[in-house]
Amino acid sequence: MLINSATIEISLLDVKEGNILKSLGVPADKADDHLTGMIRQLTSRCKQICMPQTACSVFNDPQFIGNSDNMILFGEIFSLHKMVYSALIESTAVAVFICTCGREVEAYSKLLFQQGNALEGLIVDLIGSEIAEGLAEYTHNRITHEMALSGIRTTNRYSPGYCNWPVNDQKQLFRIMGENRCGVSLSESSLMQPIKSVSGIIGLGTGVTNRGYACAYCDVDQCLYRDKKQLTK
Repeated sequence: MLINSATIEISLLDVKEGNILKSLGVPADKADDHLTGMIRQLTSRCKQICMPQTACSVFNDPQFIGNSDNMILFGEIFSLHKMVYSALIESTAVAVFICTCGREVEAYSKLLFQQGNALEGLIVDLIGSEIAEGLAEYTHNRITHEMALSGIRTTNRYSPGYCNWPVNDQKQLFRIMGENRCGVSLSESSLMQPIKSVSGIIGLGTGVTNRGYACAYCDVDQCLYRDKKQLTK
């Protein structure tokens, strides 16, 4: 089992203005200068105050139980569901990660709402989500690069609560990570704190492939992986 954790330089993360506009329901070509200026100003402020962190552990020899779509990893049973199971089944090791934007952006969003600045508070909340997803992307890319040096491939990354993988499996994920959680905790209902955090797993091995996300076969509409290839910059 290999363990790695780090504080990430915010300049390495990309906050996509187009994604924030999309979440606001505003087409990029319809956004006025006032709104885009507000997004850029708030993005700059969020980058100044946030303290993004990521943690990763690599566990060898996952066991796959074909008749139940379960995976046993470090003594814990994960109920992956068919899509995630089929993506990971050729893995000879699994990277487990937790990353977080931290509490600062969340607190800033709440303050803006309390001050009556609802639009600004919402935009900051969306920026926090973008930073958290940027961290997950950065972590995935770094793992892929490091593994490639040894001839090892990586799968897509998958998070509990997506692709029909039960969110309650967060509890097993957090247990095997031990203290390597970059300050993220988990509630009884499997909600991460700080909220702007992402956890998940990535399959590793010489025989795995990165297949893309099977969004057409998934019924989760509000998914951070849905239509990733269409995300705008």
